[in-house]
Amino acid sequence: MADDISIKLATSEDAGAVLQFLRTTATESNAVLVPHLNEISEKTEAKNIDLINQFDDCVILLAMLGEEIVGMVTVMVLDHQPTTGELGVVVRKKYWRNGIGRLLVDEAEYWFDTYSSLENLVLTVFEDNIPAIKLYQQLHFVTTGKTVEQGHSVLQMQYDNEKEETMEK
Repeated sequence: MADDISIKLATSEDAGAVLQFLRTTATESNAVLVPHLNEISEKTEAKNIDLINQFDDCVILLAMLGEEIVGMVTVMVLDHQPTTGELGVVVRKKYWRNGIGRLLVDEAEYWFDTYSSLENLVLTVFEDNIPAIKLYQQLHFVTTGKTVEQGHSVLQMQYDNEKEETMEK
């Protein structure tokens, strides 16, 4: 399945499809936490995507199966930590366990290592989402803490690209 997927940078022309994708995945999983998602217009989303694409500390990448968005990864700079980006990954439920999440995280790591001005890449994941935690660990994320967000226990993880460099040698 992952061999049939192409990855592309989101553009303002994708705004409607991105919103539809997020609204659909929000009904499939409790992991899509976009405030006021149903109130965002296509025009506003298009402006947001254009703005994000102007900076080297944020990115939105789409996993495409033909013309359909089947997954998305974002890296957004944290307001309180301007050198740290937060990774977010979402895949349509009917495509779970097909390697799409791994492909998206790999692409985000490559973007972070190659193009980004960020110093750190972090994420949070629900503590009971064992498949995602295992994936992140395989892709060089280490647990840095635990917290509670919106009533859910979450792990805080950080990308350890030095671990990757060591493995390559």
